[in-house]
Amino acid sequence: MKEYALETKNLGIQFGGLKAVTDVNFCAKKGEITAIIGPNGAGKTTLFNLISGFYKPTTGQVVFQGDDVTRLKTHQRTKLGMVRTFQNINLFKDLTVMDNILVGMHCRTHSSFVSCLFHMPSSLKEERGSREKCMEILAFMGLDRYADEKAKGLSYGMQKNLEVARALASSPQLILLDEPASGLNTQDLDELSQRIVAIRDKGITVVLIEHKMDVVMSISDHIMVLSFGKKIAEGTPEQVSNDPTVIEAYLGKDD
Repeated sequence: MKEYALETKNLGIQFGGLKAVTDVNFCAKKGEITAIIGPNGAGKTTLFNLISGFYKPTTGQVVFQGDDVTRLKTHQRTKLGMVRTFQNINLFKDLTVMDNILVGMHCRTHSSFVSCLFHMPSSLKEERGSREKCMEILAFMGLDRYADEKAKGLSYGMQKNLEVARALASSPQLILLDEPASGLNTQDLDELSQRIVAIRDKGITVVLIEHKMDVVMSISDHIMVLSFGKKIAEGTPEQVSNDPTVIEAYLGKDD
């Protein structure tokens, strides 16, 4: 059994003459929360785009559950159990909360277009099962009471929760969260932190990019630090917070 859910091996990408990410070797253990941190412009989201298949790397590999997925497309990685959210909310605002979740579950359904069109018994049975599972996910994320409301009517914090819920609907083994805490108030932050820990406790590996250090330090099992597209440190929250290289990257060096 593989110890790591995710590995990158000498992963890098170059845009013209700019090396945005350079030779990043990174591992996320199964069933843990791993945070990727670093100053603005460090290459964190670019790394996520490489891991999730939005960018093709110039060098290196992405290994998921022991298999090389470097050349697989995004939807193929999702089918295997890798899913992500984005910094900016990307919901179907005019669809209901339930319908947004059902979209996330689409990769796990099997009914054909014809069976859905003619409401065949197998299709109806699958739809009932999908809706039941969606309600469980909505309850887990504190959104079950809003199932029939349009997504655009939710508060910002609830829309963030809905993004995570939609990702969970695909039954992932690994979830990549890109700045899930951005724009949230203190109460929403506390609730989100608890839910991320609860996701991990369900056996789902979590890798997140986050700027809010109180969130990172309170929930992470492991942290990797990027600066100018390169890994400069990794370890436990305590090890990273006391690393002189990390402190210098964030605060600058005393002359």
